[in-house]
Amino acid sequence: MLDLLSSFSIGQIVIFIIVFAIAVKELIDFIFWLKGKMDIRDSYKEEKQNNIERLGKLEKNIDQLSILINDLTEKVDLLISSDKDDIKSYITKEHHFLCYEQHWVDDYTLDCIEKRYDHYIEENGNSFVEHLMDEIRALPKKPMEDNNREL
Repeated sequence: MLDLLSSFSIGQIVIFIIVFAIAVKELIDFIFWLKGKMDIRDSYKEEKQNNIERLGKLEKNIDQLSILINDLTEKVDLLISSDKDDIKSYITKEHHFLCYEQHWVDDYTLDCIEKRYDHYIEENGNSFVEHLMDEIRALPKKPMEDNNREL
């Protein structure tokens, strides 16, 4: 070992120590760089796993929303059907009263019946009510103030 040291000059030994220190420093920098790359890779894996979990939750929520939408659609269809039946009953009752008992119609009553009939048509009601409406429209018109005097 002494022979080895004696074969090098002090300047060479100092240069060797400096080169060795630089190599150790670069090795440490390389290890930190490599660790940083691995941390980035791990964070990408973790983010990917989180995205997969969120996607699974979103798919579950979409399935639940689809079920809710189907339920709401059925309920709305039932309400529309019920509303059509209610309008049909209302117009039939008004028709019977106006055509068979009163034999005339005022503008306000006709307007109200027409509005309900328009809703019935919008809800795809059948043509049964159309015939009743034609008969109500054919009745003689009397103004509201004349109606109040006769009652």
